[in-house]
Amino acid sequence: MAPGNKRQASATSGGSKKKQCVSFKMHNIPPPASSGASQNTGGPRTTIIDTRSYQEWLPLRQEFLDELLRFHGGEHAVDTGDACCATCEEPSSSLLHCVDCASRTVHCPNCILIAHKHLPLHKLEQWNTKMWVKRELRDLGLVVQLGHDGLKCPHPAENTQRLVIGDVSGIHQVQVRFCKCLNAEDEFTHQWVQVFRTGWFPAMTNRPAMAFTFRMLSAFHELNLWAKMNLYDYWHSLERLTDNTGSGARLNRYTQATHVMRLWRHLTSLKRGARAHDPSGARGTQDGQLALECPACSQPGKNLPDGWESAPPETRWIYTLFLMLDANFRAKLKDRGLEDIELSPGWSYYVENAKFKSHVQSIGIQSEKNGCSAEHRAIQNANLRRQAYIASGVGAVLCMQHAMVRKNAVGDLPNGEKFLIMDYLLFSTILGITLLLLISYDIACQWHKKLARRALKDLPPHIATNIAALDIRYAIPKKHIQVHGPNHSRFSFNYLRWVGQTYGEGIEAHWAHMNPVAPSAREMAPGMRREHMDDHWSGWNWQKIVGFGAYLLKLLRKADWMHAKQQAAHDSLSVTFKPEDVARWDAEVRAWQENPTDTDDPYEEHRPSATIKSTRLQIADKEAKELADGTLPPHDVLPGVFLQVALELEEQQQSLKHRQKKASATDTSLADVQEKRTVLQRRIEAWQELQNLHMPVVTQFRHSDNPDSLAGIIRPSSSPSSEEPRRAEDTRLWMPSALPEQLRSSLSPGLVDKEHQLRIAQADDALDDIRRLHRILVGIADFRRLNVRTLFAKFEDKVQRAAHRYRAVRSALENLNKGGEWEARLKVPADEDLCGPGRNEDEHPSEGWFEISWIWLVPRGSGSFLPEGVQGDLNPEEFLANVKVKWAHNEEVILLKEEMQRVIEYFRWKSRWWSRQGQRRPDVAVPTQRGLSSVLNSDRSDSSSRKCLAVGYPTWSIHLDSAP
Repeated sequence: MAPGNKRQASATSGGSKKKQCVSFKMHNIPPPASSGASQNTGGPRTTIIDTRSYQEWLPLRQEFLDELLRFHGGEHAVDTGDACCATCEEPSSSLLHCVDCASRTVHCPNCILIAHKHLPLHKLEQWNTKMWVKRELRDLGLVVQLGHDGLKCPHPAENTQRLVIGDVSGIHQVQVRFCKCLNAEDEFTHQWVQVFRTGWFPAMTNRPAMAFTFRMLSAFHELNLWAKMNLYDYWHSLERLTDNTGSGARLNRYTQATHVMRLWRHLTSLKRGARAHDPSGARGTQDGQLALECPACSQPGKNLPDGWESAPPETRWIYTLFLMLDANFRAKLKDRGLEDIELSPGWSYYVENAKFKSHVQSIGIQSEKNGCSAEHRAIQNANLRRQAYIASGVGAVLCMQHAMVRKNAVGDLPNGEKFLIMDYLLFSTILGITLLLLISYDIACQWHKKLARRALKDLPPHIATNIAALDIRYAIPKKHIQVHGPNHSRFSFNYLRWVGQTYGEGIEAHWAHMNPVAPSAREMAPGMRREHMDDHWSGWNWQKIVGFGAYLLKLLRKADWMHAKQQAAHDSLSVTFKPEDVARWDAEVRAWQENPTDTDDPYEEHRPSATIKSTRLQIADKEAKELADGTLPPHDVLPGVFLQVALELEEQQQSLKHRQKKASATDTSLADVQEKRTVLQRRIEAWQELQNLHMPVVTQFRHSDNPDSLAGIIRPSSSPSSEEPRRAEDTRLWMPSALPEQLRSSLSPGLVDKEHQLRIAQADDALDDIRRLHRILVGIADFRRLNVRTLFAKFEDKVQRAAHRYRAVRSALENLNKGGEWEARLKVPADEDLCGPGRNEDEHPSEGWFEISWIWLVPRGSGSFLPEGVQGDLNPEEFLANVKVKWAHNEEVILLKEEMQRVIEYFRWKSRWWSRQGQRRPDVAVPTQRGLSSVLNSDRSDSSSRKCLAVGYPTWSIHLDSAP
């Protein structure tokens, strides 16, 4: 997809620059584009900060500072004694003002008490002849009467009690008086109930002495969900808001705040899950009932049309349920010996812990071995066990298209990412589902092999599943598949049909959102941690839901545009080929789509056909035939073997040069280099004895290193040079490719052709090394991001050495056969070509603009694959990828329209569902009935469904009514 345009903030407009019109906005202005069409350079994006607003403000800095001090001093002459109470207009020696009221007028103690009768948490300041000092309303004698919403109580308690209240404005001490009236059941209303009905959540039910305002709990709840602020920091911030000097009495109630916040999260989830509307109450909550579902995913009975099961395959695929699995080893849990109870066991996203724990304990050591060319951390960590940790990480299942966490799809990993643990999570969340399934997992190529047996025989009876009755496909996320090597096309979203533009990496963004929660969550008790994580997943899912309106519409508009663009490109390419060739290629692709396991893979990267080993065999066969025909070599060592040894010596020379460059100055390191140099020198001298027989012309200039004098006429060798002998790694071997063309004609027949063959194979091997090493680099890219650079630098160095070897081989080929057919295939490698297999997100932010390097597309050797009908240098992948991109974007449009329709149908269903909850508890008190009705129409229930329909449907309908 083409990258979206950033909104460009306009610069501050010119004109009058009056003080009241100064703008304080920081402008993020993208760099100016060149004339004509916009260009994508692939480099990192830059942001220019407009400093004009700061420059306009600087002359006013002192005035702002003076105004700030004036605000603290106040407008009333309290220091001279001329100020009077703003209410009774009487002079007073102890005037006060309220910090939290909109007006900062001063009042006498009696008047300010009357004005704050129902505002007990406002903070006051009193003038003490020199400065304003903090005062509590409690110090002035304010007593809050509980039980009657601040009205007069017929039977108040005789004594008052101090109550410490935590609020967004700080920590307050309030004097309260409880009510002793009898309720409708002729019973006293509990003290904790009276405190709770005031909007204060008591920390204990027996003689409450500490409470927290609902608005403080709600404010922290949102800060925790989105800013990831932990309660410890938040509470200590409130302490500093209350007294930042450290001289007052410290009201440390962090432990009580932790307890109450846990209860608040729990009650909030029950309220939003309509458990208060159900006659069975909280105790009747079923597994997964508090989880927020994805409205855009297929859910039979809620957002799918009648008869969807009988739709033909080319239509039924749009009802596929896309799921992705992964584990996160940052979400650990320490073993601190804490025991607690779980308030909502298995009611949201975590599986029910007792059953899950029993299953985990029955799992032994994972015996599955890695049969893939990639080193999978998930398999390596399958039997991981961290000392002093209850859980080494968390496994989860999310919907793939929208990255929403599935109900009953999360579990702690006590000892690594075992297959059977991930199996349990998957089949817990798809229990009873008969939809088509597409499952993405970074090790799907290994994990799926024995899944049928494990699902039927190794899972507990309540979730054991015969997947033979299910239609399941498997895939590997786009970024992860880059390191999997060959024979993985059938797991690639780039080649699978009926997947649209699915990326499969959304779970990683979800982990990035959850990782800031891990440091505080790892210190919690197990039950509390599961509830804490569940709450964050509800917040994550909710923001996904409310964002569907704009998000899906944006995707659809892009998909429409890309489909038209790629369709035109595909048609333009197709007309350049014979219709019968295009039809045959289409048939090959469709056959592979129908049966990818037993059909030749048209997308598979073909391995080098001309390797050193295969070329050696060809040369050996050719020399055997020459011997049979009576052509005798000048020595028992055949020419092919002679050249192969020369190539080995060249690579040993390069290796020794590299070793010397990296060696330290220690005696041991220098001695090691010298020993290897001596061995190499002896091998070169032995090989040169063979060279004297196979290439006698070299003996005439070997010591002078100058064959140019022999280029025209061969004459006897001059006297040996008196220069000091060269080091072994610098000795020139004088292969046929290093000789001038006139001298190569004097060599024995076939020697030049044999080197040419070996050089072609050597170049292919070097390119294959570069590709293999780059796959490894992609796999360990996280090391670079974590500043663990040693391993990454090691492989980068290997890539450069392989590239140097390729360049040297190509130079030899140019000497042997400049302008030959090989040049179209073995190109000159620029530094920017040494990349891939995927895009570098820093250099290519958009996948739609990324162009793959030629090193991944080059045909291989003389036996390389080209479809019939393709002429010239066209790589088959150019056509096959174009076939893919044509129908993939069409799939994306179809899939997005279906998802938008499902969202609308789900909201309609959810609205009807909420409407049915209103009258399920007619026997409760009237105030509770009002509360049930209010929640029914709140921002996360029926009202939200109706709002989404009202806002989203008129905009969507324009696109949904158009043809795909």
